[in-house]
This record gives sequence, structure tokens and C-alpha cells, in this order.
Amino acid sequence: MIGAVRSKRLTAATLATAAAVLGVSVLVGTGRAQPMRSVPYTCSAADRKFISTVSSNLMQLGYWSDALVSHDVAPGVVVAQTRSEAQQVRQTRPEDRTLGATRDLLASMFLEYSKAVAITARGRSADAHMTTAWRLAGSVHTLLVGAKDALGGRGCDVTPLLGS
Repeated sequence: MIGAVRSKRLTAATLATAAAVLGVSVLVGTGRAQPMRSVPYTCSAADRKFISTVSSNLMQLGYWSDALVSHDVAPGVVVAQTRSEAQQVRQTRPEDRTLGATRDLLASMFLEYSKAVAITARGRSADAHMTTAWRLAGSVHTLLVGAKDALGGRGCDVTPLLGS
């Protein structure tokens, strides 16, 4: 019986302490809350170089894809070119956060496409890699559509990246 009373007191003391800590943290936390700020966009020389590089690489990807479909080039050449394009994108250093995220997604998209081509050349299904490449491309499109006006207002036109 004495053990049961101690257990109840311990439980009550624990609940009271937890409630006090929660109350204090809510009071302290609400005093520091700030309204959300919009994402700051930049348009530096590095950002413009990124847009130019990616635009060129997307155009090259279209060329190599068309050449592959028409059997004008071996799959190994397309794999090598696409990996090279991924490396070129990865080496860019955009300062804008949205373009930085875009860079990472695009580099992954190029690599997934190269994996798909390599697997298809071996006679296996590349559906998973192509699906991933398309999803990454969709994420890039979504990011850039959301930032298009703000980046354009600062001098960085991402329209060439949206049409590819």
C-alpha cells in the first residue's frame, strides 16, 4: 500500500513537472516567433553561368537522345556524354538557393538517364531509372516555375530551362 502511494505521488510529480516545462517553453517560444520571410533570390554571374551551362546540356541531352532513338549513335557514347553533362552541371556553383537545388536534381537526373541507357543496351528493363529521371525532371520544373518570376525580376531568365 505504501508503494502504491509513492508511485501515485511520483506520477503526479512527473506530470506536474512536465506541464510546467511545457508551459514555460510555450511562453518563451511564442515571444521569439517571427513571420515567415519569402525566399531571397539572387542573380549573380555564377547563377547566369549555371543557367547557360544547363541550357546547353539539356540541348545536348535532347540531341543525344534523338541520335540514340534513330540508331545514329551507340548507347555507350550516350552514356559517356550524359555522365559528362552531369559532371559539368555538378561543377557549377550557383549562389541562388533554388538554382543550387536545381543543380543537384539535374545532376541526378542526368545520371539516372545514363543508367537507363546502359541497362537498356544490355537488354534489360530500365523503367525504374527512367521513372526516377522523369520524377527528377518534374521536380526541377516545379522549382523553376515557382522561381521564374522572382529570378527573372533579378535578371536571371530560366525560361530556356523550362522548355527543354
